[in-house]
Amino acid sequence: MLLLTIDGNFIVNGNIMAKTKYSAKELVKLFHREKVLTLDDLKKALATKVNMTVFRKMSTLSYRSSYSHAGKYYTLDGIADYSENGLWSYGQIYFSKYGSLRNTVEAFVCASEAGCFAFELQELLHIPVHKPLRELFSSDKLHREQLSKRYLYLSPVKTEFQLNNRKAILEAAVLEKSHEVAPEFASSEVQKALRVFLSTLNEKQRRLYAGFESMKLGYGGDTVMAKITGMNIKTIARGRKKLLAHDITPDNIREPGAGRPALEKKQKS
Repeated sequence: MLLLTIDGNFIVNGNIMAKTKYSAKELVKLFHREKVLTLDDLKKALATKVNMTVFRKMSTLSYRSSYSHAGKYYTLDGIADYSENGLWSYGQIYFSKYGSLRNTVEAFVCASEAGCFAFELQELLHIPVHKPLRELFSSDKLHREQLSKRYLYLSPVKTEFQLNNRKAILEAAVLEKSHEVAPEFASSEVQKALRVFLSTLNEKQRRLYAGFESMKLGYGGDTVMAKITGMNIKTIARGRKKLLAHDITPDNIREPGAGRPALEKKQKS
């Protein structure tokens, strides 16, 4: 039996139940006033402690939960002014037309022309993405290939297409970088001095030093050093790999016969 009290509350089976403060239409007005609400805000507005009551009322609205802050915040699609890539932010709270962070990451990777690195997604979404990427890869929702010591995440449907595009982009970047001169070697006098210095070293020393400078320049450094020094790019790469592997001893740097003469030989002379 349901009875209505004087103050507007309901009595159901002898229990006093607070009257719902907001209808769905009034919730829309509340959202438009506040833009973003938490579950606690909604429960307070609906005068309920039950989550299901809130979501039952919200089910009549087109709403989104934030992909940031563990989905703590809610807004309406009619309020969110989504950008071309389907994202909207309110302060530091981020929403996506794709819904959750996992769904958003999957949508971005699959829509990409050349796949996505984690750092690229993180720059776009403003929050860490390694966890959803691992989950998507583990569940075969995404593929991945290792490029430049990073994992490139790819759509299962167009893996080869995206991978080829990314390789072309990286190769173009290396080619462009090879035509540039690193700031520390921009001066023609510095380049000339470097070549003179290298001419005083033996083959192994030249290889190691060029490899060291390549490491300092980063990705594409082998190509840049080859252009500056005139050395073979494979030779520079070999020196760089030796340094990275710590596969060097003073004994194998010197050519046979190099260094100070033996004491016995010196005394005989």
